[in-house]
Amino acid sequence: MPDSLSVSRAARLANVSRGDLQARLKDLDLEMFEGKIALADLLKAYPDIDIETDPILERLATIRQEAFSNRGRKDSKLPDAEVLMARLHDFQATLTRTKAELNNAQLLMHELSGELGAALEADDQTLRNLIGDLQRRLQRAAQESSPANDREAALFAKDALLSLINASVKLQPSGHEFFVAGQDSVLEGALKAGLHLDYGCASGNCGQCKVRVLSGRVKQVRDYDYVLTPREQDTGYVLACSHTPMTDLLIEAHEADKPGDLPHQEIRVRVRSQIPLGDDALLLQVQTPRSNTLRFMAGQYVRMTSDSGTSRELAVASCPCDARNLQFLLRRDRCAALIEESQTDAVLTIEGPYGDFLLHEESISPAVFLSVGDGIAPIKSVVEHAIAIDNAEMTHLFRIDDIPVGSHLGNLCRAWNDALDNFTYTRLPEAATPEQALDAIEERVVDIHACEYYLAGPEEWIGRMRSALRARGLDQDKWQMAAIIHNP
Repeated sequence: MPDSLSVSRAARLANVSRGDLQARLKDLDLEMFEGKIALADLLKAYPDIDIETDPILERLATIRQEAFSNRGRKDSKLPDAEVLMARLHDFQATLTRTKAELNNAQLLMHELSGELGAALEADDQTLRNLIGDLQRRLQRAAQESSPANDREAALFAKDALLSLINASVKLQPSGHEFFVAGQDSVLEGALKAGLHLDYGCASGNCGQCKVRVLSGRVKQVRDYDYVLTPREQDTGYVLACSHTPMTDLLIEAHEADKPGDLPHQEIRVRVRSQIPLGDDALLLQVQTPRSNTLRFMAGQYVRMTSDSGTSRELAVASCPCDARNLQFLLRRDRCAALIEESQTDAVLTIEGPYGDFLLHEESISPAVFLSVGDGIAPIKSVVEHAIAIDNAEMTHLFRIDDIPVGSHLGNLCRAWNDALDNFTYTRLPEAATPEQALDAIEERVVDIHACEYYLAGPEEWIGRMRSALRARGLDQDKWQMAAIIHNP
């Protein structure tokens, strides 16, 4: 029976974010060994873990639905019958192995107790006393059950049971771990977890999502046209877009670490809808072809061009976890022609991605996001990405804009606030100054010096914020800023 768990598994069992878990361990001076936490330490950090119930599946479903706008996906929450049976088979093997180890331990204690009893016939009184004490301890161990060990065993069993629903996938060489739910492919699971695996079409045509399975088993869940060579098949390569885990996996896969690792792309997209955001703005929803999805990092932007030549640089306002369904914020006073040419089913061209306003994905520090005006577009993308990877101990979102309170964006921000335990949302007045924004942050954030900050807004507003930070003696290096420039 394993006595330690990865951070991802431990956080799942405790129903907390990975950032919260690591912060809790730090507060209690509990150390991890090789990236794993001992079951006993997990129970020390969270003694009230509910081992009987499992709220995390419902919580994850709520987050996905609200955070990613429920974009028409019909994926089942459960894997199909064949995958479920394979995981049940592994579950049975785990229980069988665990029971065998327990039987061997009990047999060993029985044999040792008998041998120690025979040794009690020795003439040396000191030796007889020592052996007698050891024998009594072995007898108590065989007869009594430790409550702490019972909880550790129950926690281990719960982790095994959760593995029936969500398979774990660990990547080499990065060491990242994520879970694949329902009938999602390995690629879909990675994208939902905020990881940047290589891929092109995501539909089995290009072969760019090839990964090597080092341990575990997969099942093909969709047809594909790309042909793997016999050598690739023999060495364990599969297409991540077309296979789902049957068991926990260890795979070898390349990940993009920085914007320069992503290819420059030019994609024809189709308009799916325009969601009004009051009288002056709208959220444009477009969809890429199945064979050519957009690879980008949260916070980046693209150039969008209509067939008549109307062109604008626009921040992507959606999460990379669903790179086929993209969102953009358009203002009527600056994008009137593009809005007119982007009615439902219209075809546009997007080119990119560009920009380096990115989330520090490995950080577990509290994150503060401040959007001003049209800066809500890249901030929305980065916040959705932060929710997906669930690393930050706490996430705070502050908004300053003229988009009506009851709009789609306002409802979405409130949904995040309601669904996530480690998320706060504050709407500031449209006329708020940088000084007033800093006042609000200092009032609502426990330790402003421990946070990382992300600000997106007009260039002039960002300049005033830099002055406000200098005036208060705050560290500007902690602030990552993206200027929204309204190109002609």
